[in-house]
Amino acid sequence: MANREHLLQLKRDVDAWNAWRYEFPDIQIDLSSANLDNADLQLVNLRDADLSGASLIMANLSGADMRGADLHNANLVGTRLIGVEIADTDLRGTDLRTAEDLTQEQIDSARIDGSTVLPEYFNTAQD
Repeated sequence: MANREHLLQLKRDVDAWNAWRYEFPDIQIDLSSANLDNADLQLVNLRDADLSGASLIMANLSGADMRGADLHNANLVGTRLIGVEIADTDLRGTDLRTAEDLTQEQIDSARIDGSTVLPEYFNTAQD
């Protein structure tokens, strides 16, 4: 379950969140099972965060840093992912079937498996 303070701070102000992450880079972020549907999280720093089981339906993550994050079993249906850094991000079991602006390069840099739901046109060579 998500850390309530982390969730409230993130929803309040992305710029303040990023400043806090910069000041305290070693804090383990727990946003597991959080409801972030329709959230505007442009340029947010979610590097190495636990977002397992989170719902990010229709969220805007444009330009976000999500490298190393745990998004297994998350729901990213309709989520905007243009310019999102997802290298080494765990996307196993994540629903990305209608994620916007998702690229093959992003998928190739992330961790996926047969339970990751991708748009039909993607190459899933990591399976």
